[in-house]
Parts: sequence; C-alpha cells; structure tokens
Amino acid sequence: MSNFMHKLAESLRAREQYLEDHSAHPVFENKDENAFALEYEALKDELKAFSDLVKKLADRGQAFDETFERKIESEHEQLSVKIEAWAKELEKK
Repeated sequence: MSNFMHKLAESLRAREQYLEDHSAHPVFENKDENAFALEYEALKDELKAFSDLVKKLADRGQAFDETFERKIESEHEQLSVKIEAWAKELEKK
C-alpha cells in the first residue's frame, strides 16, 4: 500500500511540474491576459497545497477521498484541472 501512495504522490508532483513548465507561454506575456496569469499562479499554489495534503494523509496511512477541481478561463484561453486521490484501508481477515 505504501508503494501505491508513493506513486500517487509522484504522480501529483508530475502534474504540478507540468503546470509549472507550461506557464512560460505567450499568454502570460500579454498584458491583456494578466488576470489569467494571476489565476494560473493561484492554481499552481492550490495544486501544491492539494499535493501536500494528499502526501500528509498518505504518510499517516489514513483512508481518504480528496478531489481537486479548478477551471480558469479568459477570452482566448481555458484550463481545467481535475485530480481525484483516494486510499482505502484494506480489511484484514
């Protein structure tokens, strides 16, 4: 089970890294799209907090069911992120 949790945390970090890597886009250099860039930075912060929460719950070995869902958009750009993370304690017989 801990191997699964480790892979889950790695996967969340990979998604977070993807968002960071793709923030160097012309939309963020355009002054008209500044609000979108600010929302995007806030999204990255929220995703980091979600990742930390899942890692903390996984480290405790607790069962959890967490969902992260956000959508940001401007006139020409749209970004939707949905991540579901869960763990369930297995019954021992």
